[in-house]
Amino acid sequence: MLVFARSLAILAFSALSLCGQEPHPKGVHPRATPDDYAVKAGGKSATYAASLVPAEQAKQMFAFDITGKYLVFEVAYFPQDHQATHIDADDFVIKRRDKLDSTHGADPLAVASAVQKENAPRQTSSLGGDTHVMTEAHIGYESGRDPATGQRVNGTYTGAGVGVEHGGPPVPPDAPRPGGTLVDRDALQTQLQERQLPSGKFDHAVAGYLYFPKAAAKKDGSGNYLLEHLGEANGEGVSEAVDLAVPGKSR
Repeated sequence: MLVFARSLAILAFSALSLCGQEPHPKGVHPRATPDDYAVKAGGKSATYAASLVPAEQAKQMFAFDITGKYLVFEVAYFPQDHQATHIDADDFVIKRRDKLDSTHGADPLAVASAVQKENAPRQTSSLGGDTHVMTEAHIGYESGRDPATGQRVNGTYTGAGVGVEHGGPPVPPDAPRPGGTLVDRDALQTQLQERQLPSGKFDHAVAGYLYFPKAAAKKDGSGNYLLEHLGEANGEGVSEAVDLAVPGKSR
């Protein structure tokens, strides 16, 4: 009986422990209120907020620097009255200055692959060593007999050619820079995924990062980046976009 009672106690304790555990969500911990971000805007069932992460800070957040090609935005979602609403990183776009074109954020694999490609070792010639390309020309004099008439003839001739000379010891390939290996790519991708804005249906505040190519992100005349949530369905089932003019210098 003692063993049976002890087993029941262990099972009960395990069940309580499991009940108290919550899966660790992806993303980052949301700030206390929407007002703690650089900009906020209200939608039908939620308030959205965003800040641009300064490059100096973004460089310290991941194993390898992505700020040469990407901007990092911290985006948060605050549902109204605990209404469960679906949110997805792909619901956000960034508009160009003229507002006529928009771009979705880059997924973590694309970002990590771009960094890995940029820092990968340069390819070397399969021939190895130093390779020299040489050009040469020839001028000469010759004499002989014309086979048709039997008379002696004289003249000059010219010629040209291209030669390749190989010499020196084989050149070893360059060592990859930080972020330039496949292992580095996988590690960076994991970090970017874990901190990306979560996707799903939530009745509580969530936050995370979005990664936009710098080439697609142009400031407007006020120095803001035009970030837009593509919209929530209104009472008529029509999506209403939510615009966030994120200052280029955010907090």
